[in-house]
Amino acid sequence: MARQDRAGLRMSALMRAIQADLQRAWTVADMAAVLGVSSAQLRRLSAEALGATPRQLLCNLRLQAAAVLLHDPGIRVKEIQARVGIVDASHFCRDFRERFGFSPTEYRYQQSRARDSIDI
Repeated sequence: MARQDRAGLRMSALMRAIQADLQRAWTVADMAAVLGVSSAQLRRLSAEALGATPRQLLCNLRLQAAAVLLHDPGIRVKEIQARVGIVDASHFCRDFRERFGFSPTEYRYQQSRARDSIDI
């Protein structure tokens, strides 16, 4: 098995662990411990397999989960922010807008409009 494939499998295992506990205040050391490697080795694996840092991976997973939760109009944006483990509301809005092109509220509105147009 190629080295990059092994790195990808290990990073997949880490991603599953993070997704199972998004609210946790993950550190790079915590993520490395999941894989049984040092923080430096985790950074190398992450760069090799994903082209991203462990922190970028964590942020991406949280934002993806938030986007999915925003499809449910019954969950307040603040609750979604808490569920995905993002403490600071301004960081959440800024990072979400950077990733998806809309604030969380705008994204929810766009999704509901798209859903309504399909129902017609």
